[in-house]
Amino acid sequence: MVSAISLTLLAGIGALACAKVGASQPSTAGTAGAGSPGIGGGGSPGAGGRGGAVLVGTGGVGGTGGAPPPPLMDFPTDPIFVDPAIPRNAPSLFDASGPAGSAPCITSPEAETLMPRNWLRPRFDYRPTRDENLFEVTVSVSGFAHSLRAYTRDRSYTFDKELWARLRTSVNDAPIGVSVRALGLSASGTVETPASAAAHTSFVIAPVDAPGKIVYWALANGLGSLKGFGIGEEGVENVLVPSQVVARDPVKETCIGCHAATPDGNAVGFALGQGLYLDSIADIRTDSVGMVPPYVTPTALASLRRLEGLPTYSPAHWSAGDRIAVVGDTGDLTWIQLDGERQGIVARSGDTRLATAPTFRHDGAGIVYVSTNSISVGRQAAGPSDLYEVPYAGGVGGAATPITGAADPDYTEYYPAYSPDDAFIAFTRIAGSGIVYSVPEAEVFVVPSAGGVATRLKANDAPACQTDLHSPGLTNDWTKWSPDVGHANGKTYYWITFSSQRTGVPQLYVAALVVDGAGKLTTYPALYLWNQPAAEGNHTPSWDHLQIPPITVD
Repeated sequence: MVSAISLTLLAGIGALACAKVGASQPSTAGTAGAGSPGIGGGGSPGAGGRGGAVLVGTGGVGGTGGAPPPPLMDFPTDPIFVDPAIPRNAPSLFDASGPAGSAPCITSPEAETLMPRNWLRPRFDYRPTRDENLFEVTVSVSGFAHSLRAYTRDRSYTFDKELWARLRTSVNDAPIGVSVRALGLSASGTVETPASAAAHTSFVIAPVDAPGKIVYWALANGLGSLKGFGIGEEGVENVLVPSQVVARDPVKETCIGCHAATPDGNAVGFALGQGLYLDSIADIRTDSVGMVPPYVTPTALASLRRLEGLPTYSPAHWSAGDRIAVVGDTGDLTWIQLDGERQGIVARSGDTRLATAPTFRHDGAGIVYVSTNSISVGRQAAGPSDLYEVPYAGGVGGAATPITGAADPDYTEYYPAYSPDDAFIAFTRIAGSGIVYSVPEAEVFVVPSAGGVATRLKANDAPACQTDLHSPGLTNDWTKWSPDVGHANGKTYYWITFSSQRTGVPQLYVAALVVDGAGKLTTYPALYLWNQPAAEGNHTPSWDHLQIPPITVD
């Protein structure tokens, strides 16, 4: 039976989908990287057209295609002065003797972070401890004769894009050191606060890229829409807003909720609210944005429009005559042939609870889902819940079995996602059995898809110097994997994205997971995606080879 959560509470959880997460003021302009003026954002798109880009910083290098830049063998000898008003004797001011104050707190990147080779040029973020107003950022590479030194008045410094294009293809699998010092200058240029001790961090550039594009749910002014970007792009773009969706009720369905990419990257399936959050599907390509994909039959569309819950798809079931969507709805796993007339229920023998939040294996052999007693508007409302797997078997189903390591009675496990090679399942977990939607207690884990010991990701934690931030307590949830696995030097590289509220509003992060030749799994700290609007609530990402235009910033 469904747990006795009051109808009032369940209705409130449903309203959260377009009200709670990221209930902050929208960003109307990009947030500038230090020393790089922000570029204003584009407006909301009209029906049938794509909106303008919301841009942050200046154009960077996205991807590693084309002729590689010349290798970087050393940093420039001359220091960089971001602000022309910074005194040219700044290096000597920092080198002068005097009592050293407490080191700044470097909030990004965290120490020992692993960056994909096509990552955004690094932005170093830091907080002074004594309200200093001049900062020295030093970047060092073993074997380089010189360190890069930059001086700025801002509390962040963004690496030069041309230097980054050369560095990321020249220095892989080697630590790159970063230090930050701070001092206080008077209006006349004299030192009021002596230079601080140095804060240190480091990062490594992986020998592989993080492929694909991320499309995420953005909430601003109560409007839930989809925005997206490619890894390495220094802005975001509008992908889909409710007014563009053809298959919707224009009066009642004014918010796009949770979504998933179709395997070809041409469309997304999603829930529409407010109210029941019934499913729909829409193309995201520029010339047909919002349209129902031509292969979707009237029968299939009508079936979708009666169901709630996040759809899931598999590349193994995405060819003509076998384009399958699986939806959790109110407790059954319903499969629908989108390009035909067939549909049915996936049998789950051995599991008498309700099923929600399904995710299809990439090889099409099975489905992992959340087994629970509590569902509202097509998704889990509260625990207890566990992850179960069931064979797909052409829609027939079979014996449902719990995933060892993700079916612990002391925890509520939910939001599962298969890695691109189906070797792992990422999921969200809280202790006990409380409400699960966007709760501070949430943390992200991975477990072998065959079952085993669950691994807590290092990405759950904020930097150690941010002593007021602790996880559980940061609302880390909704993990999704990059669409492909990377291989180099005998290691296998995975990338995940997830949402976290460690800055006060939901923001997107990326983290690496690496399996070495002996099968040992290592997880790494979170990378902040500084290209996203920092004032908007950014949540529930999908990561695939989504067919959205590249973002170019002049």
